[in-house]
Amino acid sequence: MDRWPTWGKRFQPGLFIIQPPEDVSAVVNAQRKACDPLSQSYIGAHITVTQPLIRTPSESEWDSIEQVLGNMRLFAIHYGPLKSFLPYPCIWYDVQPAEGVLAIREALHQTGFFNLEEGYIADFIPHMTITEGQSGPEVTRELLEKLQKESQSGSFLCEELVLSVPDQNFYFSVQNRIALGNVISQAPGSSIAHPESRS
Repeated sequence: MDRWPTWGKRFQPGLFIIQPPEDVSAVVNAQRKACDPLSQSYIGAHITVTQPLIRTPSESEWDSIEQVLGNMRLFAIHYGPLKSFLPYPCIWYDVQPAEGVLAIREALHQTGFFNLEEGYIADFIPHMTITEGQSGPEVTRELLEKLQKESQSGSFLCEELVLSVPDQNFYFSVQNRIALGNVISQAPGSSIAHPESRS
């Protein structure tokens, strides 16, 4: 942990994210590497869903998390266009429907297993970050407009959540995956609608 940033300790147990499919990740990761290589060195393309866990979940706590996600329906995520929090140095893909991500976030946070004392809680906006201004070119209106011209919107089906945990070098990688809709799909007479993706 000697290579971890000073703010990184609270992320040690990991957090839940949505990981885009490989083709989407490849494009976003290339943008991240060009615009903010330091941020990219921590984690690849992702949509943050939860705050960090308080601790590594016990078996019963893990069962509760699986139950929560098993009761959530699969849904199509549309990403883009690029937006910013300027003058705060952050450029990101808009993520819709935000309500779908926020519903999962709230349901998981209600388990009591997550650190809700630090970070952006009430005003959290689902997004997929390109740069946080930690490194690379200065985050300006000109950079935003350049990236907007080069970027495309798209969509993919969200079928699972990923528990992403940092290693000794503070690189977040997949520790576990939990499918959405398992409980619903096993209920008698139930079916899961697979929304059509928008391009």
